[in-house]
Amino acid sequence: MPIHVQYNQSQRLQRLSHSFKDYSGPARLLHNQFTDSTPFDVPGGHAIASGALTVTLLDHPEHSQTPASQTTSQTTYSTTQTSAEPQTFWLNYELSASLSGTTIQPSQQANNISGQASAHMQLTACLSARPGNIIADTLTTQLTTLPCIYSREDVKALKPGESLALDTQGTLTVQTSIKWSELLCRNFHLISRWLAQGELLDLSFNASLNADLEVSIEGGYQVIFFRPVDTPHILRLSYVKSTSNSTQGTVNTNITAKLRNREAFQVAYTAILEAIFQRSEEEIEALTAHLPPNALPDQLLPVATALLKRLGLDKLEELKPRIKEIQQSLETSICTAAQSGVELSFYYHYHRVQMHQALLHLTVCDDALTPTLHEATVAGTLMSQLDTHLKQVNVEQFFNQRITQQHHTWGVHFNVFSWQMMSREDTKFQVITEENVHGEIKLSGQGLRCYQDQTGEEKRQFYIDFEAAMPTFKAPALVSMQDFDLTLTLAHSTRQENLDEHAACQLADELAIWGLIPPGEVDTLAGQLYRKLKGQQDIQATLTLTIPRDVFRDLLPTLADANPTRLSEALAAAMPRHLQMPSCRANPLLRKAFYSPAFAHYLSADESKAATLIELATTRLKQLKQYDSAHKERDWRSKPGPTLGRMMQMHPDLKADLNNLITGMHKLNGHNTLNGDPEVLQTIYHLFDNMGSQHFYMRFFAYYLQLSLTELGYQHTALQSTGLIEFGAATARQAWLLSGVAPTRHSL
Repeated sequence: MPIHVQYNQSQRLQRLSHSFKDYSGPARLLHNQFTDSTPFDVPGGHAIASGALTVTLLDHPEHSQTPASQTTSQTTYSTTQTSAEPQTFWLNYELSASLSGTTIQPSQQANNISGQASAHMQLTACLSARPGNIIADTLTTQLTTLPCIYSREDVKALKPGESLALDTQGTLTVQTSIKWSELLCRNFHLISRWLAQGELLDLSFNASLNADLEVSIEGGYQVIFFRPVDTPHILRLSYVKSTSNSTQGTVNTNITAKLRNREAFQVAYTAILEAIFQRSEEEIEALTAHLPPNALPDQLLPVATALLKRLGLDKLEELKPRIKEIQQSLETSICTAAQSGVELSFYYHYHRVQMHQALLHLTVCDDALTPTLHEATVAGTLMSQLDTHLKQVNVEQFFNQRITQQHHTWGVHFNVFSWQMMSREDTKFQVITEENVHGEIKLSGQGLRCYQDQTGEEKRQFYIDFEAAMPTFKAPALVSMQDFDLTLTLAHSTRQENLDEHAACQLADELAIWGLIPPGEVDTLAGQLYRKLKGQQDIQATLTLTIPRDVFRDLLPTLADANPTRLSEALAAAMPRHLQMPSCRANPLLRKAFYSPAFAHYLSADESKAATLIELATTRLKQLKQYDSAHKERDWRSKPGPTLGRMMQMHPDLKADLNNLITGMHKLNGHNTLNGDPEVLQTIYHLFDNMGSQHFYMRFFAYYLQLSLTELGYQHTALQSTGLIEFGAATARQAWLLSGVAPTRHSL
């Protein structure tokens, strides 16, 4: 049905009492804001033309550009001269309309969801006029029954060179809320694992506290029906659509936490004290016992020198009072925490974006422009229904892509005295769906899991990057994981102000885990690193390991077979280096030899318990005459450092996470169809992305991949493994680049 426009400014029309042949375009004839609303029908409701009306005189049709010269980045069309009759004039009517109102559905109200919607549309009609006609009379006649794109009859009645267009943009904003307790309980490990005894904190929080989220959906589409002058028996249809759906929310709150008992207090006190001084409690006690006025033994001089530098002191006699002050202040702080709670600040951020980009150019005969095809076009749903109309139309250009991005962030900050800890965890996933005109699809997905933390002066980041991409289009019902090219990349970055002997040992051990140096040469390289870098500042090490797509596909059956020997060897090798157990924990080879049998039993048992694993490891250490190490592992609750018991308490879901990893690899290697559902990629990825959530898991996964490749018969070069160690001031930055086992020095 045409739009009846009330235009009451007769004085302005009187000025246009001449014929068209007295004018030349382009020239704006009218521009007016509506004083009265003009309603008209749209699919599913009504719209109100309550904005501006603009009429422009043209000397050629408005939408005459051919699809071949149009691009997806343009939604406006140039006005080139065509073979239309020279004496024909064109009036281009632009009419704005709006839709607005609150949108709250009963089902939404039940879920605490409310929203506000607004939409703006621009209607365009380019109509022809004879040169002898009077402009004012033509305007009055055409405005009385202005053709509208929402009317199929008006579209089919277009004359050669005439066109009808619709350009709409809209926004829907929705507010919703979820329970803070649901967010926190799913991520409790991020808080509890920071202290040495794992789940050391009893948490209490307001269960009714809500996290508010805001959802905004922005989108629009443009539709143009144009009847070509040279082929008047057909209609040319141009359809462009762009939609963005964004969900984001950030939550910050304070949580009360209490230490459970005095034993836990002592463990926390020892752990924090050693982190502050970066020395063991035994070394601190020995040092304070010999400090002035007593003589200081030679073996304690390096400890005293390091502490003077760390605490910013100049004289040896200042050291003992400062240590005592810190110890007393720390004890007071933790005692207060045990009674009234220590404050943790935890945050959660969620961001999801969905984007839909579509472009379609086609031609259709008048008889083939059915009501169903017309309504799907003006309602913005043509792309999803195109397969049902292919026999009616001739498609000239087609592009259809959907992108979904998700980003989660969790974090925690912990402050006691001047000592700080920070962690942040991010997970991102993006799915892209491309569709061709035959309804076939091409899927691709990319996931990134990032974990970063800071303990004292050391900053660390861990990444796992996964990509799955179909190289060709395929029918949705036939798509399986075998149709994807797969790539996997692991990365680890650590940064610290300077490098001491302990840090040099840890860095050398990381290089061995990532296959950049022979695993038996950790101590040798650690000494070299310390001698080369001990006077340098701002030291950053970045390690990466990439499995190319051809290798990854061959490797999947091996990764999915859950071989307990390979898993247990990787778990043992990935254990942290322990400076007080040099005979059995100094490098990956020693850790495999001493601990892998215990891990193998742990993995094969029906009911795996950490206590059993510790007992088995202790027994084996005794059998191999490592009595001191066995004693430390047995009495791990009272011993400092990364003992096996402490490591297992920090990873209570180890076996479940390993099962998920194997399941994820099995699904990547599967032949089951996805039924065109891109969310399946994300589901599979989240089965194994925990391998990028913490340091031990990252070390395990890197070593496990290398063992699996060796078993498969691949050479080390099949893995793209690199390491970069940067150091020095910004003005004279240097680096070592490692690939395989051959470090090369160069200047950045």
